[in-house]
Amino acid sequence: MIVWEKRDAETFSRDILEMEQRGSTEPGRRASEAITMIVLAMIGLAPEAYADPVACETPLVLVETDDMELHERICTVVEQSLPALAECKLEPKLPVTISFSVKLKVAEEVCLGLYHTGKNEINLLEPDAFTAAHNGSKIWSAIALSQHFDSLVVHELAHALFDQSTNSKLACGVDQEYVAYAFQLASLTASTRNEFLTSAGVAPPVSVEGINQVILGLSPSSFAARSWLHFSQPENGCDFVEKIIRGETSLWLDPE
Repeated sequence: MIVWEKRDAETFSRDILEMEQRGSTEPGRRASEAITMIVLAMIGLAPEAYADPVACETPLVLVETDDMELHERICTVVEQSLPALAECKLEPKLPVTISFSVKLKVAEEVCLGLYHTGKNEINLLEPDAFTAAHNGSKIWSAIALSQHFDSLVVHELAHALFDQSTNSKLACGVDQEYVAYAFQLASLTASTRNEFLTSAGVAPPVSVEGINQVILGLSPSSFAARSWLHFSQPENGCDFVEKIIRGETSLWLDPE
């Protein structure tokens, strides 16, 4: 193994730059860039991984992680999901930041992801913690880990865009969750979605009366399945979501 001294590495890197200034062919330039990056990494001067929120190519979405592969994965999921969300008038109007935590809790309940209403911030479990939570779920473990993780990104993004598109004081939690779960399940492949529906024990037809805060509290997975089945019916879809956004309808079940 060759051990580089800092002085020698810096000298070598400077020599490469001087050669480029004198002129070199394109292949030579690319080769020298690669060598320079290797040398800079050896002496601790290579560009650092992401530390602060870094924007995706998609406007108004930032990801905070030092894992560049994770950053690219999240950005890809966001980019792929935005067209379907936009069809239902759910589009980013303000910057949304996505970050990761080892543990997420709301009222002592463990969460896989969380959107902070009014703050345009999404927190997700970091991949290792998410894997443990996924494997421990009786319902969600029925589907592939990777699809579950990516669909959660869609779920929380739907929350964020819903929050930016409506008066959150008028929209109750059950309406937000309907939209988020509908798009989460829509992002799954057909075969994976069917696996989830089977695991949740829900089958069509589903009426709007069967989607409310009581079902959401007792069985989130059943609520998720019902939301998708209702949303996927031709007479519902974006028309129903837009009615929720405009405050014309709600899934809130008033106590008798």
